[in-house]
Amino acid sequence: MPLVSQRYRDARRRQILDAARRCFARGGFHGTSMQDVFAEAGLSAGAVYGYFASKDDLVGAIIEEVLNEIGAALNTFTDTEPPPPLCEVLGQVFEVLDRPPNGGQLAGLAVQVWAEAGRSPELSARLSAYYRQMSERFTMLVQRYQRDGALNPDVDAHYVAQVLTALGPAFLSQRALLDDVSAGTFSRGLCGLLAGWPDHAPIARQETALDSHVPGLSY
Repeated sequence: MPLVSQRYRDARRRQILDAARRCFARGGFHGTSMQDVFAEAGLSAGAVYGYFASKDDLVGAIIEEVLNEIGAALNTFTDTEPPPPLCEVLGQVFEVLDRPPNGGQLAGLAVQVWAEAGRSPELSARLSAYYRQMSERFTMLVQRYQRDGALNPDVDAHYVAQVLTALGPAFLSQRALLDDVSAGTFSRGLCGLLAGWPDHAPIARQETALDSHVPGLSY
C-alpha cells in the first residue's frame, strides 16, 4: 500500500527532525552529535541515516521547511488583488520565522549555522542556494509591486529583492540575542519606516560613482 508507506516515511522523517530541533536547541549545532539525535528520536543509527546522512542534512531540511512556509505565504500575496502593503507581507515572513517550533530555537540555530558555513564549503553552498531561492521569490513579488506602481520600476527588481531577503536573517540575528525583539516589534518598526518614505518618485540628480556601477539604479 504505497499511500500507507509514504505516510509512515513522512511520520518517521518528522520524528527525526523534531528530535534534531530539540537537540540543537539544547546543545547547539557543534554540541549536538548524530548519536544525540539517535537517542532523542529513539531510533537506531540505520533508521536515521536512511533519511539524513549528516547534521548538515538535518539543518538543511529544517531550513527548507521554513523556506517552504515563507514561500507559501509569498505565493498567497502574489496572487492577491490588489497586493497588500509591503510591510504586511514582510510581517508575515517574520511571523513564520518566530512562531513555534521556530522562534528562538530557529534564531539560535541560524546564528550557529552561519558561522559554520564559513568553515564548511558544503554547508555554504547549501545556504547560498536557499538564499537564491528566496531572492527569486522576492524578485517576483517586487515585479508585481512595480507593475502596480507601488515600487520604483526604474530599479532592478533583483536589487530590491536582495535587500528584502536580508531582512529575515537580520531579524533572526537580533531575535537570537535580544529578549525584546519579536515578529511584532520588527514588523511595527518596518511599517513605521516604510510609512515615512516619500510617496512621490525621487527627484532626479546627477549620476554618482555608485550609480555607474549599478545598472538601472536611478533617483
